Amino acid sequence: MKKVLIVLALVSALGFAIDGIRVEGLAGTGTDDLLQYDDGTPKWIYSGTPYFGTWFDITDFLPGATDFQCDFCEWWFYHHPNAPWDTDQISVELWTGDAAMPVSQLQADDVTALHYTATIVNYSTPISTGTDFWMVANTTIYSAAGVPSGLYDEFGNFTGVTHTFYSQDFILWDPLIPVSEAIDWFARADGTLPLDNESWGAIKGLYR
Repeated sequence: MKKVLIVLALVSALGFAIDGIRVEGLAGTGTDDLLQYDDGTPKWIYSGTPYFGTWFDITDFLPGATDFQCDFCEWWFYHHPNAPWDTDQISVELWTGDAAMPVSQLQADDVTALHYTATIVNYSTPISTGTDFWMVANTTIYSAAGVPSGLYDEFGNFTGVTHTFYSQDFILWDPLIPVSEAIDWFARADGTLPLDNESWGAIKGLYR
């Protein structure tokens, strides 16, 4: 019985293994997107995990903002021969939630992941996210291998805080730190950050 349990534990661990592949020589993608934590230069590919996501805090981009009206999201994947996809279908989702985890689903779309080019999801009506929200890629619906593979940069973002996470069960979310510090998934959102009265007043004060 003990041997069976050990084997089952190993199978379970392998089933949720996170496979990282370093990619060299890729050109930076460049972007004009409003919200992004990645630095625009892809360096890593990760697969083998059921859920991966980026937590956005809109005050990182506009201090004092209290809401974000999301018009579209931009998702990036990479199909590497050493991490073959068993499907190019994936559920991409918007959630409310803070640094701990996603909390309430705002939107879910099944899309066809594109290799090393932006996979865009447009929203016919802008989605109000509040101050914090998550972009989550859910591989459980279509894939047994935790793919399509996400594309990541090399080191941490401008905030000094971890914003990219992965999860095996959608309950515990671990920071993705495969190198000397956290790396960031190429997940971006575009829309409108309205100024509240306090931030508007502060900006006017700066330019008097």
